Amino acid sequence: MPGIAGIIRRSPYESIGHDLSLMVEAMRHEEHYSPGKYTDERIGLYVGWASQSGSFADCMPLVSPNKDVVLIFHGENFVDDATRARLRRSGLQIEGATATSLLEAYLSLGEEFFTSLNGWYSGVIADLRTRQITLFNDRYGIGRIYFYEDRDEFIFASEAKSILRIRSAPRRIEPQALAEYLRFNCVVGNKTLFSDIALLPNASRWTFEDRAIRRRGRYFSFADWEKQPVLPEEEFYPKLVETVSTILPKYADGPQKVALSLTGGLDTRTIMAALQGTSMLPCYTFGGHCSELLDIRIARKIAQLSNQSFTPITTGETFLNDFPRLAQRTVHISDGTHDAFGAHDLYFNALARHIAPVRLTGKFGSEVVRIRRLVPSLSYPTDLLRPELRALVASLPPFDELSSARHPLTRRVTEEIPWHEFGRVSIEQSQLTLRTPFMDNALVKLMYQAPPGLRAVGHVQEQYVRERSPELAAVPTNMGTFVTHRRLLTKLLNVSLRGLLKVEYVYLYATPHWMTRLDRSFASLRPERLLSGRQKFEAYRIWINTDFSDFIRETLLRSGAHHRQFFENDAVAKMVTRHLAGTHNYVNEIDRVLTIELICSSLLGSHTSGHLPC
Repeated sequence: MPGIAGIIRRSPYESIGHDLSLMVEAMRHEEHYSPGKYTDERIGLYVGWASQSGSFADCMPLVSPNKDVVLIFHGENFVDDATRARLRRSGLQIEGATATSLLEAYLSLGEEFFTSLNGWYSGVIADLRTRQITLFNDRYGIGRIYFYEDRDEFIFASEAKSILRIRSAPRRIEPQALAEYLRFNCVVGNKTLFSDIALLPNASRWTFEDRAIRRRGRYFSFADWEKQPVLPEEEFYPKLVETVSTILPKYADGPQKVALSLTGGLDTRTIMAALQGTSMLPCYTFGGHCSELLDIRIARKIAQLSNQSFTPITTGETFLNDFPRLAQRTVHISDGTHDAFGAHDLYFNALARHIAPVRLTGKFGSEVVRIRRLVPSLSYPTDLLRPELRALVASLPPFDELSSARHPLTRRVTEEIPWHEFGRVSIEQSQLTLRTPFMDNALVKLMYQAPPGLRAVGHVQEQYVRERSPELAAVPTNMGTFVTHRRLLTKLLNVSLRGLLKVEYVYLYATPHWMTRLDRSFASLRPERLLSGRQKFEAYRIWINTDFSDFIRETLLRSGAHHRQFFENDAVAKMVTRHLAGTHNYVNEIDRVLTIELICSSLLGSHTSGHLPC
């Protein structure tokens, strides 16, 4: 994933420039990245970056006319109307297409610059007038910044591997963080999988003076939004319509071509309804290769009604044959925050970039506008774990007890999304620019004022689509919404589609061992064609036995496997053998062990001397 990387140090050393180059190079996963560096020994700053070519931030560094203030920014900023009007009154015309106006905005707004930003981002400001360095990120924490510090230096980067590349001390997996990963499918809080590497909290504004950190502050508190008065529904809905209709066009605009990652669901339907009349918004949908997903069928119809082109992007023999490389790259690029069995996300987004370098999505609409939760509390089989790790996993409480956020929406946008979903986002952003209007500041702020129960019912998006585009509302969603005004019939369709989703989930992921043996007995009849491929396509349980068997066996059962420091070797061997024989289902367990193995080999096994520190 593109981003920033740097060193703030009390005194330079001979190879500090070379180390900075290594940090930037560690983030360059594609040829279309544009790298750069800026150094100023007077304040002890050595910073570099890599940007998607032609993207919003592909114009770094930004330098003031007097060359006394320098801004390096990564990400995007969607200027709201109030900020734009305020800056115009100051004589500043904001150019929204690129980041070139950000420095002028900082010089004009001062400390209020940080609260005016709207998007996912991270950045560094070097102010030579005060000899201060400011390190900051977005209020949600999606613009992740990893850091490692000791008495003499502070090292930061958008990717942990940039730090691991130049310092050996953090090249160890932290057992407590690994336990959380196994239990919650993510590391909780501002920790990471790596010893002594932490994360800047969301909405951070950390200030350095005299080459050392002086203030670890925040520029925004979600308590301010939580204190807003709740609106009655007759006031809330018109504000929602106005907000959605105002912000959505900004996300489909810009100098680069934008395409909509269209699904059969309600969130992208809302986007399409808001953008009716847009001249060109090519659409695509991800899916499998064995049968056509309901998502693809619905999305094709929606694109046709909107007079937009449509392309299905599906898995196939190329994906299956290239899985070992894709799995290793997925774990490596995401710093281990995305699983090996998320390799299809890398594959899909690389192909999507050929359609457009900007991908507009409905991502997180279900969490912001409605109430869908993300973080599971998994029960990982303890017989697979070494005693020390087993005890740590067993001691963890449910996720809700670890959350520091009291408001459910604050929990979603500052904890669950940036912790649990960052891995997938990082993979997507490594290939293209990812956008979602559902985390725009104006919309998130407004949802804190939603009437009690409104987010749980989730009807406001349906009403918006019906009013904006009756023809789009005539097409059922993948959960049966819009099919009819008859509530009973709609309920029956919703129940049947959710039932189909449940069947496919059980067949592809949560298959009991007895059903796995039954599935093997009827393998010649290809039961997967009947029991999957309508709502879900990720057939990793089956692919392990067919296309990935050699890779799984060679990676996990070899004598020098790194995962043995955390998992019981005999138990892992038994698990893999049983799954490959088709008598048991261990898809989730194999995914975790494989991911840890690839973290050790791709992130911790290189650039070390003498031993593997995981």
